Amino acid sequence: MFYDLTKYRRIKVAPLTGYIGAEIGGVALSGAVDDELFAEIKTAFLDHHVIFFREQTLDNATLAAFAERFGPLCLSPYAKPVPDHPFVTSLARRADISSKERNIGDRWHSDQSPRECPSLGFALYCLEAPDYGGDTLFASLTAAYDYLSDGIKGMCERLIAVHSPSGVFGRDGMGDGGTRKPLVHKGRENDYRLDDETLAILRSEMEHPLVCVHPDTGRRYLYMTGDYMIRLKGMTDLESRGLIEQLNRHATRPEFTCRFRWRKGSLAILDNRCTQHYAVNDYEGFGRSMMRVEMAGGRPIGPAMPRREVL
Repeated sequence: MFYDLTKYRRIKVAPLTGYIGAEIGGVALSGAVDDELFAEIKTAFLDHHVIFFREQTLDNATLAAFAERFGPLCLSPYAKPVPDHPFVTSLARRADISSKERNIGDRWHSDQSPRECPSLGFALYCLEAPDYGGDTLFASLTAAYDYLSDGIKGMCERLIAVHSPSGVFGRDGMGDGGTRKPLVHKGRENDYRLDDETLAILRSEMEHPLVCVHPDTGRRYLYMTGDYMIRLKGMTDLESRGLIEQLNRHATRPEFTCRFRWRKGSLAILDNRCTQHYAVNDYEGFGRSMMRVEMAGGRPIGPAMPRREVL
């Protein structure tokens, strides 16, 4: 894919790969971000799906205010916010936790796909990074769609997928005896709640088109969301499982991905609608701490489900 970098006047844009990811330079987000400057940042966000800033100095209020420029803020239904801001959550892992303990996000996935209106995106700001390890990988679902054969594209455009948190956390929220991962990770018992309301959310199901149309760019993307996708409507479990596994492998081909190494002061803004991401669990002996802000989105639309409901 050819990127026209000459259109940027206020920022420097350095693509990480041919299909996803770019580092943005020449801007301090703790200062004033006027509409013209933000328009360039938003263009880079839509072009590259995930953008990264280095050496930023942000507090919770500044982080949330910048994230809100992309869309209204929201909170994951089973997360607890930090005390001083209703929409900022903490993602922290202590140095003494073994790498054998599951990590938050240690699998390919898109956030909150089982909701009627999944997240538009989210912002991650790094407070503490390991000396090495702890990278996050990102994959372009737009590239994944573009590189399907015409025959598979036609089939996928007719399909509706069923999404559920139970595909990740199990129906009990504790990983269904080890076949899934627990919602409440070791060392983070105070950050999540597991009550009757949460269990009802975990067992809920939601239908979305397998191929979606991006509301801002008009480009189609293959809406694969990892193990949140539990089956394809109108197919047997065996048929669903085989096709979902095949498409998930396709969506995370190396050429569709980028890898970001965190440092203190790094910020990532991710378009959750047309990407997957994976938090690598390889930094035992080091702590890692992030602040996270989520932006609300609309209901996905696509050829199989053209009606769109906006928040």
